[in-house]
Order: sequence, then C-alpha cells, then structure tokens
Amino acid sequence: MARAPVNVHRAWHAHVYFDPQTVEQARALVQRAGEQFKVQVGRVHESEVGPHPRWSCQIAFSGEVFDALIPWLDAHRGGLDILVHGLTGDDLADHTDHAYWLGREWPLKLGKFGG
Repeated sequence: MARAPVNVHRAWHAHVYFDPQTVEQARALVQRAGEQFKVQVGRVHESEVGPHPRWSCQIAFSGEVFDALIPWLDAHRGGLDILVHGLTGDDLADHTDHAYWLGREWPLKLGKFGG
C-alpha cells in the first residue's frame, strides 16, 4: 500500500504523469490547480524528461499549500498518476526517500541523478 503524503518540507513538486490519450486531461488538471491554488505550473512535456518515465507536468508549491492541494489533486486526478516529493536540495533523495505517489508508482530513471 502506498504511503500518504505528509507535509514535512517547505517546498514541494508534484509531477502529473500522462500519455497521448490523457494529455488534455492532464493539461486541464494542472491549469485548474494553478488557478485555484496559485501554484507554479510548469510546461506540459509531451516527452519523457529527467527521471520521469512518462510524459509529465510539474507543479511547484510550498508547504503552506500542501494540506489543501494534495487532497484536491488526489480527488481530481481522474486516474492520472502523480509523483509528489519534497525539495531538500538532494535530487536523488527527493525522488526516492521523500517521494509519495497518488495512483500507480512508476520506476524512475535514477541514473539521471548519478545513482
């Protein structure tokens, strides 16, 4: 069973994963999150980037928004998988030790971090 995200960091990323069939769903989700929570929404990447094994879009947010945003994302993700991780300055640890999943957990390309 997946661990539930716990608000223990000052800054966070949520990476919404999608594919060609769900790109518009993901685009709508991140746009709504940006508007409703005033969080920073990154580019919708229609290719794999960094350690992510799927197409993705990053949402950057603070711990102040966490307790409202995470349950909202979980309730509105509509089957999309979302990687949620804290930001500590250690990218490898952030994407492993400080990572939580809403939906399916995908194996990351950790070699991107030299790990």
